[in-house]
Amino acid sequence: MPFYPVNLQITKRLCVVIGGGAVALRKIRALLDAEGRVRVISPIIAAELTILVDEGKIEWLQRGYVEGDLKGAFLAFAATNDKDVQLRIKKEAAKTSVILNSADDPGGSDFHVPAHFRRGKMLISISTGGGSPTLAKKIREQLEKEIGPEYESVVDLLALIRVRLLDGEDEASGHADLLRRLLQMGIVDLLVKADWFELQMLLLRELPAEIDAVALVRQFLQKHDTLKH
Repeated sequence: MPFYPVNLQITKRLCVVIGGGAVALRKIRALLDAEGRVRVISPIIAAELTILVDEGKIEWLQRGYVEGDLKGAFLAFAATNDKDVQLRIKKEAAKTSVILNSADDPGGSDFHVPAHFRRGKMLISISTGGGSPTLAKKIREQLEKEIGPEYESVVDLLALIRVRLLDGEDEASGHADLLRRLLQMGIVDLLVKADWFELQMLLLRELPAEIDAVALVRQFLQKHDTLKH
């Protein structure tokens, strides 16, 4: 069954996780990273989840699942070890049009959570459609080595340039070509090497005259103060 690739905006949206073990913990951490509003339903929960409850980061209903628990949810995870409960959750999700991930039934789930990692605003995900999570993990680990933490600032700089271009008077059709040209001319390597002089020279040559490249680099470095040292 083919899956449609999509990044979901879940900020402040209710995400219900039924279950309180290790699987639930992994799902909840990812949901919090995306600023989802998390409600956990389980008689008992892992110690790490108790800490999140105490810190007010998640809501905990200390009981088992009952029908109606998915009301108002944007998405849900069924992560219990009871097949009957899993099936009942799946039936309610189908009835209420809540998209569901069932830990014990990848093929019957509405969505999968791919192996992924973040570099600031950049999200890199790898999916095998549930065929081999082990392979997806291996590829993720390889990419994490190649795409290091410095790429968070790479994304921020390119986003800042794009905003300046959109604010300018140039034709929008040429923006993509300019950004591709900057990438081809090594803007990523210059940033990774913290070669601010050559980076500034590159932007002075390539950016439209109405964009102050010096001020742009200064603004970028003020936000990423640690890069200057």
